Amino acid sequence: EQLERFKELLQGRRLKRDNPVFDVIVSWVKSFPIGIEESERDGLKGLICQAFELTRAELAEELLGGPVKKEKEGPSAQEIEDELWRMIPNGGYCYRYAEFTRHSEAPLAYHLFCSLVGVGATINRRVWFEMGYFRIFCNLSIVLIGPSGLKKTTASDIVVGMLQELELTKIYSEKLTPEALIEAMRDMAQGLVYAPEMSVFLGKARYMEGIIPLITRFMDCPSKWSSGTIMRSTTFLTDVAISCLMCTTPDWFVSNTPADTFGGGFVARNILVVQEDSPRVEPIPRPGDPKLRGQLIADLGFLHSFEGEMVMEHRCDKAYRQWYVEQKEVWKNPESEIMATYYQRKPGHVIRIAMCLHIAEHRTLMMCEGCFMRAVKIVDWTEKFLPPMLKKMFKTQAGAEQELVLRTIRSVGGVIDHSDLLRKVQYQMNAGQLRSILMSLKDAKQIEERKDNLQHIYIQVGGNQ
Repeated sequence: EQLERFKELLQGRRLKRDNPVFDVIVSWVKSFPIGIEESERDGLKGLICQAFELTRAELAEELLGGPVKKEKEGPSAQEIEDELWRMIPNGGYCYRYAEFTRHSEAPLAYHLFCSLVGVGATINRRVWFEMGYFRIFCNLSIVLIGPSGLKKTTASDIVVGMLQELELTKIYSEKLTPEALIEAMRDMAQGLVYAPEMSVFLGKARYMEGIIPLITRFMDCPSKWSSGTIMRSTTFLTDVAISCLMCTTPDWFVSNTPADTFGGGFVARNILVVQEDSPRVEPIPRPGDPKLRGQLIADLGFLHSFEGEMVMEHRCDKAYRQWYVEQKEVWKNPESEIMATYYQRKPGHVIRIAMCLHIAEHRTLMMCEGCFMRAVKIVDWTEKFLPPMLKKMFKTQAGAEQELVLRTIRSVGGVIDHSDLLRKVQYQMNAGQLRSILMSLKDAKQIEERKDNLQHIYIQVGGNQ
């Protein structure tokens, strides 16, 4: 009865927030001795918002005593890009490439790694680094990963266009069968496998149909290779060197990459460049300077003439050995088994990037300490974005549902009403499943629950998970 009389008093009223009645009303409702049903609570909040001209979010802040203080969710897209800019050597090929693509909305990371793929694909097997029982070549395998609309294909098309114009490197694109790839490599078993849409290029059903094991083998640059049982007639390839540039979304990559392909070699042989956002806003992007583009093409053409063994100068050799020994200790106790396979391949990734950086910037075959340490920084920078995505690859159904709930809370600013949350996830789970997930998240201290007569909300804590 008291509640009904209270609602009648508010009905049709238009009051200011600074009216002392507001604090009295909120205090009275929150301390109301009898629990209010969810539907009744929603109606009551709507009535208060209407009477005092507040939004639901503003009312929630008032009930919490001010704006919710959430932990910092990590660096912004601009801070991430600024950090990477500082790793690019001034004045050289990579810097010119970054300047040429400055007005592309794709994040800097995509452009930097595309520029390095261009170097590796142009040089192919002509430059190598001796590793005792095997050689490391300059060819890189890169997967650009990010949400739809982040201009992954736009970024990769730029370097592919330059390579096509040079006509020094074969480009293998579109859908490929093992037979088609082998046949295309008969005359020259080198080039760039380009998949602007990894989902189209591969497709889930094609993982174990031969193309992935074949590309995985070619990534190791065998000096001699035989088709064996893949084709009706045996084909022999010599001096194989394949670079890869592929683009995909996190959801497709996670859903369509079997766990054994990570440990089995294909994914681990790629450098995964994961970005979630770009600070760049270009309503109508300005094209890069054509003179700068011409210079970049000339740079790649010049690099094609390099041939021979790359060695490390004394200080570089010392720095590499020290880094390797130190990292070996770290790799013994990885933060997860998922990262253990990545760490095994990390030295090779660092050396390849250092080779590409040094040849592009200094045009010599004597690797310097500066280029090696720069390569370490770039790989370490890229590595920071891997764990969240790799965890999703091996997540249980329960884990995936928890991620959905956290993502939903995060999407509305980190604070959400219980009824709003239930409406947003109702097509993925029922109320009972949601309660169970919320209990798990509370136990893990990833969310806080606050509940009284007027509100029932969840607040994300612990930053961006």
